Amino acid sequence: MAGTEVPTAVRTVREALETQAAEHGAAPFLHYRDREISFAELNRRANAVANELDARGVQPGDTVCLFMYNSPEYVFTYFALAKLGAVVVPIDTRFTGETLALVLSKSEASTVLVDSRTRADYETVRNDVATVTTEYFVGDGTTDHPYRDFEVLLEGDEETPPEVTVDETDPLSVTFVQRSAAETPKGVVLPQFSYINTGWEVSENIFEFSPSDRLFTTLPLYSIFTFQLGVMGALLAEAEFALGDPFDPDVFWEAVGAHDATIVLYLGRMLSVLYNQETGHDHEDNPVDMAIGHGFGFGTDETLIENFEDRFDITVLEGYGVTQTATIATYNSPTDRRIGSSGKPVSYVDVAIVDEKDWPVAPGETGEIVVRPTRPNTMLQGYYGDPSETVEVCRNQWIHSGDIGYLDEDGYLHFVANEENSIYRGRIAGRISSLEIESVIDAQPEVRHAAVVGVESERGSEEIKAVVVPAADATISPVDVCRVCEQELPYIKVPRYIDVREDLPRTPTGKIKKSELSGRVTQDVWDRESGYELSR
Repeated sequence: MAGTEVPTAVRTVREALETQAAEHGAAPFLHYRDREISFAELNRRANAVANELDARGVQPGDTVCLFMYNSPEYVFTYFALAKLGAVVVPIDTRFTGETLALVLSKSEASTVLVDSRTRADYETVRNDVATVTTEYFVGDGTTDHPYRDFEVLLEGDEETPPEVTVDETDPLSVTFVQRSAAETPKGVVLPQFSYINTGWEVSENIFEFSPSDRLFTTLPLYSIFTFQLGVMGALLAEAEFALGDPFDPDVFWEAVGAHDATIVLYLGRMLSVLYNQETGHDHEDNPVDMAIGHGFGFGTDETLIENFEDRFDITVLEGYGVTQTATIATYNSPTDRRIGSSGKPVSYVDVAIVDEKDWPVAPGETGEIVVRPTRPNTMLQGYYGDPSETVEVCRNQWIHSGDIGYLDEDGYLHFVANEENSIYRGRIAGRISSLEIESVIDAQPEVRHAAVVGVESERGSEEIKAVVVPAADATISPVDVCRVCEQELPYIKVPRYIDVREDLPRTPTGKIKKSELSGRVTQDVWDRESGYELSR
């Protein structure tokens, strides 16, 4: 996918904001609920916070943790740290307990910002983090807390930024990612220029945002996807960016209409949830032209996307990327897309599919998705404080995503699953997504939760095991589950083993501990090969 290069005059987030503020001044940029903030006001607020943090001891290169939900203050602080040359640590608000304490400690930050919704979780670990010396509270005016009020940071000089030099190679963020329940969160370091590059690529080369566009999302600001694709894409396109509260399908379309959004950003199953809402409402009459995101569905993506587009008159553009690749690697565009795929590599990216020894595999064959940039300072600089993990992930000069997929004959990437959510079914079938099987089982009203894992077989591949928790006051048998799967899935994806349990093992953040479910199958687990015959 060819594209135009990023202008040499804008290489840092600081330069981008100051340029747009100078050129567009009072024009509106950021919206949140009933608040409207212009380019110039955002620049002034960022200057104030940056200067006040500077005066209070935050220096270039220092890490600052943002453990908050979406708000304009979050955006002010993000840009302020970019101006100061400091490093943002946007913490996943789902982190609690030991995981939260670990992330706060590994960040080495002395300054933390919390809000009224994260305060309780923070206070459970507050005394376990030795590095934190300064805490700010973003709230609704209450003074019943032991923290410094965020408003004091707005008392700094608004007119000029701190007198520091910020370079495109300087790290801007450390985002701690946890891909599986068994994994320790790792801090992905991304430089200033990666924000400019991603924002430019999506606004100019892929989606062609215009100043008349208004992007809207309910996705959290701790996600690099939200900030780099959303905030920076809108900023560089001179468009507007509307920020919402956490996704609630019952009020989503109302918020879209209130903000008159032309583009919405999504992740995961959001669009599926919206499509499954009852018809007969006003949802189909909306101002949106494009929905941009990752992860609509699985093998049935094509049908799901076509149905969604027909119902809502919205073009769905799927892509692929991980935090390490600065959130994008491949994307479908309005003029070049293959529904059901994640698109082709963007203009500065090479993508390959490799086997367990890092050798490329043939088109159509599944393997690990690996990515490398052809433009400097656009992706992962390393893992914070973890050089050995950096070497491992970047071995053989490719960023190893840990995700499974394949490239078709025309070069479109098809995502299958991440390694934890994939099952190896042999050389011919390759890897399949456990999430697809889970979605079929979870759709049954008698099921509360389901988890699907692979268990090693004597043939060197993996058999499929489904662990099912019935809904309250419901009963379901392994045969019932198997019949549903054989009706909805290809034979290769029908579970052999089905285990009905009262609950699933989970981490403090609610993730299912699949590693505890994939051990040796015991005799009391139902086995399809012990007497049950498929009806097909």
